[in-house]
Amino acid sequence: MGPRGARLFAWLSPLLLACLAAACGEGEVTSRRRAPVKAAEPTLDPAVSRAIESGEKLFFDRAACAACHRVGERGGMIVGPNLGVGDGMDEVFSARAAGRRPELSPIEYAVESILDPDAIVVPTYAPGVMKAIDDLPAKLDDQEIVSVAAYIAAHGRSGGLTKEDLERAAAHIPVARAARSARRTGGVASPPPGTGTGTGTPTSSAERETTSAGSNP
Repeated sequence: MGPRGARLFAWLSPLLLACLAAACGEGEVTSRRRAPVKAAEPTLDPAVSRAIESGEKLFFDRAACAACHRVGERGGMIVGPNLGVGDGMDEVFSARAAGRRPELSPIEYAVESILDPDAIVVPTYAPGVMKAIDDLPAKLDDQEIVSVAAYIAAHGRSGGLTKEDLERAAAHIPVARAARSARRTGGVASPPPGTGTGTGTPTSSAERETTSAGSNP
């Protein structure tokens, strides 16, 4: 390069560097502007998180719920309804619970299904197959029942469970047991058609989305 070319290069170099810096800076700004904003994850109370985690372990282990139910793609053989989405179920548990048992919260409905599975029988499933958790060898204490119900009710749910949900679940345990006992001894009348029955053919109320082991169509 001759003297003239060297002088021209020296004059252009700062200009070229400035242009490159500006282009890179613009790229960084554009990248920052286009970065997707993640939706904030709901913050669960630590007690709720522990209950859901414990319930998940129980569901797939000692309670043996997965022997008959799947949760989405997780689980073994299908004897009872899928408690997530799949195998003919196109809504998450909490949505189905709201449509089938609107007077109960999803976690209360899960408790009822665990303790009194014949209270509600879904179409295509026969009554009397699903056993109440109290009738099985691997019995759960009340806190464990709440935990399993929390795991089922929380699965796929857009809003998180609260400590109040756990308290409502615990309070519903004696209610579900009393209803089961009354039904077995003939102390209460069968529910009206379309709301489920413990002795007849399946009706349109909730699937026995239960977590008991054994079997439950």
